[in-house]
Amino acid sequence: MNRRKFLLSAAATTVIGPSLLGKEKKEDFLDVWQRETDCVKAPVYCEYMKDGNTRNLASLEKLEQAFEKAVTEARAAKITDTPGVWSIYNMGYIVKTREAFFAIDLIHRRALELADELDFLLVTHDHTDHFNLELYNKLNNTPKTVISNFKDNYRAFYSKGKVVGGFTRAEKVFKIKDCEIHTSLVDHNGYLIDFTTAFEIKVGNWTMYHTGDCGIATKLKTVWGRPDLWTFFPGCGVNVADAVKKIKPKKLVFGHLWELAHSWGRLTTPLIRRAITKARSQGFEPKVALWGERIS
Repeated sequence: MNRRKFLLSAAATTVIGPSLLGKEKKEDFLDVWQRETDCVKAPVYCEYMKDGNTRNLASLEKLEQAFEKAVTEARAAKITDTPGVWSIYNMGYIVKTREAFFAIDLIHRRALELADELDFLLVTHDHTDHFNLELYNKLNNTPKTVISNFKDNYRAFYSKGKVVGGFTRAEKVFKIKDCEIHTSLVDHNGYLIDFTTAFEIKVGNWTMYHTGDCGIATKLKTVWGRPDLWTFFPGCGVNVADAVKKIKPKKLVFGHLWELAHSWGRLTTPLIRRAITKARSQGFEPKVALWGERIS
């Protein structure tokens, strides 16, 4: 799949599909992505992660090209004010500011290629669709800060011997280059209590809120007001209407959609549409984080 085909299939345009009972059926981009991801079963995705063979499957070709597209754009971007944020896959994003380049929940077959360039890494929780052990090991041995609630980071040192180790289960603010990172714990669901770290990131007057897998809205909170960008997973049973009403983001982006590693429990197009409706009921118009796209 070349770049033109990738962009056309990712765009939110209407595509005419097969007729149904004599009536014309229309597919929007959500339908297209659903149909394509349905073709990728979890074992096939896991094999792709090992060998890089897309097997001529549209979703895997998109995923492969998404990394190249996003990283190329990020490297070339000249940031003077608002940070650049690119969606990689799931809840994985790369962020570039005037001074820093970092990642959140970065999962991709080629993630290790960024290890030398990243200034730090944020990991919301200890699930393999959010935590890349090889990337953690590479950064921790560099040493660079890896902020998480489950992995030590004792080797992280910065200038003048100041320790900026990233392990914490506390509400805390880290300062790395031009970024301030506020951490707090939220519930993944009704039994994984305080399992996920929510990251509120402040760069100048701009803020981003990344809440990983948060299934209960009760503990969601920001310390720097309404976030300019909230990367939000509308799954795990979270009440979307309650969550967006509480946080009131200036820009709401849904991520962690069509998770290919899940044999069950993927956030499919019908569930995405339902979440969009819930957000709209509170006056918010969410965007969908397509792999490889710049969202800020």
